[in-house]
Amino acid sequence: MPLLPLSMLVVRRVLGPGLAVGALLAGCNPFAPGLDDMPADPNQLLGNPVTVRGFFNRFRSAYQLRDSTLYGQLLDKQFSFTFRDFAANVDRTWNRDVEISTTYKLFRASRTANLQWTQYLPTTDTLFSDTLVYVDRAFQLSIEQVDNQQYTGSGSARLVLVRKQKGDPWRMRSWYDRSEF
Repeated sequence: MPLLPLSMLVVRRVLGPGLAVGALLAGCNPFAPGLDDMPADPNQLLGNPVTVRGFFNRFRSAYQLRDSTLYGQLLDKQFSFTFRDFAANVDRTWNRDVEISTTYKLFRASRTANLQWTQYLPTTDTLFSDTLVYVDRAFQLSIEQVDNQQYTGSGSARLVLVRKQKGDPWRMRSWYDRSEF
């Protein structure tokens, strides 16, 4: 047997088994939490849009998470947003694509967005229709942008919610914004 330098013997006898054990444990992080065997139900966490209440909870969650993809799932393909342009004294309307783009830019520019639905005035109850409901909602919205500017306002909106059949999630067909800010 050839003579090995002392440092090589130390590496082979002492560090060799330690490196093998270290390699086995490299994929295990003792500080990481364990995996949850029960995956979370997004309908419980974010709101279940099959109900009108759940729709508004999901809407609020989309704003608080600043998630335009989650928000976009709440909009019908024929969605329209209408607001009053007080300077020109006319109503202005845009479609779903503009709404998604505008909301995406708002979320990207904000550090926080807090939406609170404060009043629920069903103008057509779901007892009369399983596929169409008109809702007037008051809300408060506060936004803190990444440049630390803060905006706070309140207003109300008349929303039309639709779905193909009972049991499907509600989608917003239109939003008529009655806010004065």
